[in-house]
Amino acid sequence: MTPDAKTPKVRASEAFEARLNAACAALSAGFFVSDAALVPVRFMERTIGRTDEAHARSVAQLPGASLRGGALVLPQNLEAFGGAMRDAGLSQGWRGELLDLRVLEGVDAQPGDVVGRMERALFRPLGAATAAVHLVGHLRRPASEADPVFILGRRSASKLVGPGLWDGLAAGMIRAGESPAEGLAREAAEEAGLERIEAADLRSLGRAWISRPVRGGWMHEMSFAYALRLPEGWRPRPVDGEVEHFEAMSALEVLELIEGGRMMKEAAQAMLLAFGRLLAS
Repeated sequence: MTPDAKTPKVRASEAFEARLNAACAALSAGFFVSDAALVPVRFMERTIGRTDEAHARSVAQLPGASLRGGALVLPQNLEAFGGAMRDAGLSQGWRGELLDLRVLEGVDAQPGDVVGRMERALFRPLGAATAAVHLVGHLRRPASEADPVFILGRRSASKLVGPGLWDGLAAGMIRAGESPAEGLAREAAEEAGLERIEAADLRSLGRAWISRPVRGGWMHEMSFAYALRLPEGWRPRPVDGEVEHFEAMSALEVLELIEGGRMMKEAAQAMLLAFGRLLAS
């Protein structure tokens, strides 16, 4: 049994719980936006994404792609085609990082089946499905909603998405061939310098499907959230430059960031789930 498990839960104030419930409802409402009007993107006879009509028409002008039957059809050579999208200014930057390309729907395939690998910068423009991890780090079980036990990182001003917004201890997309646990361990080491995660200190907060428009395309993503009681005496340090600095905050301070739109939405969701576990309802 971990020290956290031995410590009785505390009860959050009614005012905090009311604000927490309102924030959860508002966030959840924006996490699934109907994509029925989007153009399906097909690869090897399977739907792997959905994107807006204007973007689909632009992509269809590239060699090997076409609009057929109301869908954007991609060629089989995704590596060469990805380079063509980049050169045409139709990608979301370029990372040199591969993610698993998964089926959204298909007659002879199950949603989630991996059908290839593709450059990360193409996923949002094509509305292809991604998977990501979000880690809530806390020093101990909070004594109240005003106890500053949660460690947050402020995103670098140079980030393409959400520059300057607050994030959890670590977050990022799961790379090709990785499991959620492997992705979580890698992101924690790369972003916060946490080299080892003890299974006894880690809690799964669940997963959620996200479908909503984002800058440069559409997000279709499975988000895996975790909470971690951090090792005693350990302090985070920005390693890869994606985080500007870290701060310890209370649940109340974090909630104020969320209400003010100053936190990444997926990180906010993970934080709210953690509050529900660590502060008794």
